[in-house]
Amino acid sequence: MNKTLAEAQAFATTLAGADDGRDPRIQRFVIPPFTSVREVARILLDSSVKVGAQNMHWDDHGAWTGEISPTMLVDCGLDIVEIGHSERREHFNETDETIALKVAAAVRHGLVPLVCIGETLAEREAGRARPVLETQVRRALERIADDRKDAEILLAYEPVWAIGEQG
Repeated sequence: MNKTLAEAQAFATTLAGADDGRDPRIQRFVIPPFTSVREVARILLDSSVKVGAQNMHWDDHGAWTGEISPTMLVDCGLDIVEIGHSERREHFNETDETIALKVAAAVRHGLVPLVCIGETLAEREAGRARPVLETQVRRALERIADDRKDAEILLAYEPVWAIGEQG
């Protein structure tokens, strides 16, 4: 919940103006609050910067009050959707199963899922980081349709213990 519409517009305008001389191997993207995505996408339309959403529901429509569908994200002109952030796993009880549903829905709609993975401090200290991460990745990808297995997927490694002041 950072940046008002005016702040997001100013940030996007600055980012769009900084497009020259960038390494073409680096794909820049921003994931603003949903209240700003259309305007940020409009500002960055002619730049190389992609725009994404911070979350998405797995259904295309239905009685999911307060949720955003993949169809809505595509309608907003978005490219990427962040899925499985540790804050959503912890505070909204997102599971490997719901993350897999979201990843499959994103791919089905041509969105690039940015799948967040990360272990807790207890898992790290117990020497379980690698199996935890492997499970998170495997489970996130398990519902992608066979004809979409070559879809672009981004992974963001954010260990839970390294996020925020309380780790």
